[in-house]
Amino acid sequence: MRDLIRNYRNIISRKSESDSEAESQPLMASISSSNSFGTVLESCIFNPESDLSESDFDKNSRKSTTLPIYTGMTRKFSKRSLKFSSPFSGSEKYSSSNTFNSCQDFSSSIGIYSATNDSSLDCKDFKDPYRSFEEPTTEGKSTTQSSLVTIFSIWNTTMGSSLLAMSWGFEKTGLFSGIFINIAVAALCLYTCYILLNVSEKHGVLGQSHEVCDLCKELLGKWAEILAKIFSVVVLIGADIVYWILMSNFLYNSVLFFYDFINSKASSDANMTVLCPKEAIWDLKNVTNLNLDIEKSPFEQYWNLHSTVPIFLAVVMFPMLNFKSPTFFTKFNSLGTVSVGYIIFFVAVKSYSFGINLPNWDQEIYLKSTFSALSGMLSLSYFIHNIIISIMRSNKNQQNNKRDLSIAFGLITFTYLFLGVTFYIAFPLAKSCIEDNILNNFPKNDNLTIIARILLLFQLFTVFPLLSFMLRNDIFANIRMISKGTNYGNFSYKKVIFINCIVLFVCICFACFLPRIGTLIRYTGAASGLVYIFMLPSLLKMASLKKEGNLTTLRTIFYTLIISIGVLNLFSQFFISV
Repeated sequence: MRDLIRNYRNIISRKSESDSEAESQPLMASISSSNSFGTVLESCIFNPESDLSESDFDKNSRKSTTLPIYTGMTRKFSKRSLKFSSPFSGSEKYSSSNTFNSCQDFSSSIGIYSATNDSSLDCKDFKDPYRSFEEPTTEGKSTTQSSLVTIFSIWNTTMGSSLLAMSWGFEKTGLFSGIFINIAVAALCLYTCYILLNVSEKHGVLGQSHEVCDLCKELLGKWAEILAKIFSVVVLIGADIVYWILMSNFLYNSVLFFYDFINSKASSDANMTVLCPKEAIWDLKNVTNLNLDIEKSPFEQYWNLHSTVPIFLAVVMFPMLNFKSPTFFTKFNSLGTVSVGYIIFFVAVKSYSFGINLPNWDQEIYLKSTFSALSGMLSLSYFIHNIIISIMRSNKNQQNNKRDLSIAFGLITFTYLFLGVTFYIAFPLAKSCIEDNILNNFPKNDNLTIIARILLLFQLFTVFPLLSFMLRNDIFANIRMISKGTNYGNFSYKKVIFINCIVLFVCICFACFLPRIGTLIRYTGAASGLVYIFMLPSLLKMASLKKEGNLTTLRTIFYTLIISIGVLNLFSQFFISV
């Protein structure tokens, strides 16, 4: 759930340096990149048709600048002066005198990679792009991050809603098979991240934000760039839907708890320590079949999880989605790390209290027919490919990129395995009762569960407007790219309201008719994973090898096999019922 957006404020506020310094702390990690998600931004130029008015940026910064393009050689990542903060380090400022200012601001956790209007970042300040990484700025401070910060930035970014569904994925696969699939998918995602970094180092254009979309355009053609941008937006839309379902769930249960508490009403599950919602649904169907009337209070009639609550939530959220610059929400960014830490603590405490409850160890060896549910979900759990280039670019010691990336993926894998395996082994009821949101397995009056729901609800309240802000910016940018010379992609409040209405309508429909985050995560992960994890890295690598004259038949077969795994992973989602 993520520490969804880190260091996002300068991009969305685009204020003066003094104003920007008044805000601090990173945002909660995320899955999206403005560049990777289709945002088309020009170096050192603010598009006047963006979400900002003319007064929000310095007109003098909008200059046409031709940057030198170096070809025919292998290049290391160029030093960039980035404002990048995380829970483990303070913010670092831009320096106009720094070597090779990128004229761009990167927000790693949602991966926002955008031009900035800071006057200190004028492209005229570009100097020799081959100066050393180790050279400090005029202030004597390094503008890059240590390996430790980079490792935890990657870990923080990947932690998301799949944390709550990991045990559910193990139930669909089997314990030992789930462990194997988890490690295998992690290794494959790590390898394809290596590929993207390697290709970016060889073929990235100096002075430009060479992300996956840019590499696709350069090496594969326009079709690959468009494909990457489409599926990046798919990830953003999928995240919005999943978060809306979770917000509706947390809001419903939180309000219901306080309603029962105020009215001194005992909950039906008050004496239970763990629940099996599937059995409750089955009992309700049996009661309905017996034509027994169930009386509901007026409150219960108007406060229904799958009908009224998503609509009430939309009434509250809609005004916040129309802010021109949602800078206010970035002030609560530290909740991402707190939320992940609390989920780990929650699972550890509950599992310890339950003890080991796995009577049939021998049955856990076998692979279940629904195993692809876990592989699809893991494709999103390890999804960081659209912003990995930008994150690793800020690493102080570029020679340690592979090592740091490997350590980060090892830490991510351990976290997922700890949460999934621990809760799965300790769950005291039938394993089929495990929900894709494990908080649903606990009663409303459970103290730890109450804290978890309220904390996650507040976090998502601050994250959802930012995700929606990025989604509409990506849509505007892509429209401007497609319809050059027209005004279709220009900002206007009517267009913003129209887009937000469509987004909320889609989210409400899913929350009412398909409120299953496990299903949504596995489909979104399998689709986006096919493009970003399996296909594009393999095609980029083959194109790079072909350009160098090193593409052999064996290598072609190997990378084609990786693509085939992604295709099978996606299509298998349509042939299982979970």
